[in-house]
Amino acid sequence: MLRHLRLRDAPAYDLTRSILRGRTWTPVSYGLYQRSALTADEVCRLQAMRDVLPGGAAWSHFTGARLFGLWLPHLPHSLPLMATIQPTHTRPERDGLYVARSRARLPAPVVLAGLPVLSVPRVLGQLAEDLSLLDLVVAIDCALQHRWCSESDIFAAVVARQRGIRMLRAAMPFADGRSESVWETVLRLFHVLCGFRVEPQHKVRDQEGRIVARADLWLPETCRLPEYDGGDHRGRSQHRDDLRREKVLARLGMERYGYTSDEILQQPSRILTDAEQVYGLAHDPRRLGPWLQELRLSSFSVEGRRRLAHRLHRFDNCRALKAGRPREIREVG
Repeated sequence: MLRHLRLRDAPAYDLTRSILRGRTWTPVSYGLYQRSALTADEVCRLQAMRDVLPGGAAWSHFTGARLFGLWLPHLPHSLPLMATIQPTHTRPERDGLYVARSRARLPAPVVLAGLPVLSVPRVLGQLAEDLSLLDLVVAIDCALQHRWCSESDIFAAVVARQRGIRMLRAAMPFADGRSESVWETVLRLFHVLCGFRVEPQHKVRDQEGRIVARADLWLPETCRLPEYDGGDHRGRSQHRDDLRREKVLARLGMERYGYTSDEILQQPSRILTDAEQVYGLAHDPRRLGPWLQELRLSSFSVEGRRRLAHRLHRFDNCRALKAGRPREIREVG
């Protein structure tokens, strides 16, 4: 797996600036990025802890998701390492380790950095047990965008009576692998949940049919291009490129509307009004209902982060072990 990347080498790996702005990559110096999944020390810890797991076990759930570099919410530092073992194996008990026993026989794991990991589709199925719809779609978009799996692979990995299966099935219609960053997915879902159809990664062409720009989103049958503006747009070089790009779009009659994360989360009515006006619709605040409901449940809100932290308490088996009350941990799938 690619761990470090120079900006000038990004095209060779089909990586764009938008991808490098996402949660998968972290800037460590000018023009140099590091994958923001697991640190070297964490990988060493996983390799050491692997010795206490039985054969056929694989790292899973949030640990597996971080190994793949999926876009995830900010997780508690106290979250234990997570692994899944075969149905017939004995579950080891260690502080800082959560082991689930699969009900069905596990397929051969994927090997990353010398570590066995459940496949991405199965990891997504486990994430569906704890993540909200918005957070789960973000993770699925990442998997599809990097082509680690397809939608059919995800459905094929679903096990009957699996926990989280309803959430996974609810999230899949909203997933789109063309999204290149977390906030592109969030901005797209805002429009979709408010009742507007959008096209991600829209290619803008000039009069000769040449592609002159590519926009995060396009509201079909309009000239509006909603986009996410991250912190990197404040740099002098990037700002200069943005101004040049906006002039090209303006000459073609296209309007770029850039939104920050604060606007998406704190001023959604303004974005809604922008979309309504371009379609000539009267303002109807009720359109915000589905978005506000999913936002409250997600880690993008204080309430949603508290909800997620409460759900993750079920992985803290240390208290039960210290109290002499070991509990059976089983998992469907």
